[in-house]
Amino acid sequence: MKLKVKYLGPVALIVKKREEELEVSSSASIDELLRKLSSLYGKEFDSEVLQDDGENIRTGMAVTVNGKVIGQLDGMRTRLKMGDTIALLPLFLGGG
Repeated sequence: MKLKVKYLGPVALIVKKREEELEVSSSASIDELLRKLSSLYGKEFDSEVLQDDGENIRTGMAVTVNGKVIGQLDGMRTRLKMGDTIALLPLFLGGG
């Protein structure tokens, strides 16, 4: 099935694009998608997106499915559907 993946911030610089369509298995989860992206984009991608254990999203990074943060869904086990839009984006904290 096809998904759209959007990249923002440092991740866009690593993958050298703002978005792409990817083909994944019909039962794919966020975890499986991130493993596929890791195999495509390597260690620099991993270090920006994943914790050192490779099992969790790095602090300061968010992954959304159709605008919902995966923490509001089923986390890394969130199942994906044809046509979903997944975004990988940094969380900006600040104040003044």
